[in-house]
Amino acid sequence: MNFKVIREVNAPASKVWEALWGQYHNVCDWASTVNVSGARAKNGNPKSGRTCTSTWGEISEIVDTINEKEMTFSYYADGLPSIMKSAKNSWTVTQTSKQTCEVMMSGEIVFAPIPGFLMGWMMKPKMRKDLNQTLDDFKYYIETGKQTEAKIKSDQKFNKKNQFKAA
Repeated sequence: MNFKVIREVNAPASKVWEALWGQYHNVCDWASTVNVSGARAKNGNPKSGRTCTSTWGEISEIVDTINEKEMTFSYYADGLPSIMKSAKNSWTVTQTSKQTCEVMMSGEIVFAPIPGFLMGWMMKPKMRKDLNQTLDDFKYYIETGKQTEAKIKSDQKFNKKNQFKAA
């Protein structure tokens, strides 16, 4: 499954790049599909990747490429759910004016043959929805400094579920 999601963001490209790359390990601050995230490296260096507790489970991301001048980076996922064989994602920020930019997230998810065949038909629409929601979450967060209702509900559900696990 190849995907490309684009949003026009009402913020300078430098601000958007700082939130995407400079705060890479803090994706849980704005993405409704990620409830907990952190840097893989002990020193907090985002170049090594991040770990995420997401609506899809525990996922580890390893940074593949970074081009700060072009404002683009890519990573691939490790520790995917069994339905997925591989996943790679790229983000690009393109300045469109002094106060606006375009954010593009693109990538590829390869499903494992048997689980993908059996469950892919129901997973692909959810993934497309989640990818679009992620860009909507980010756009809203950058433009308002606040989380979307989807993010707030996701965190409430996650916290309620995990409250009982800790007890």
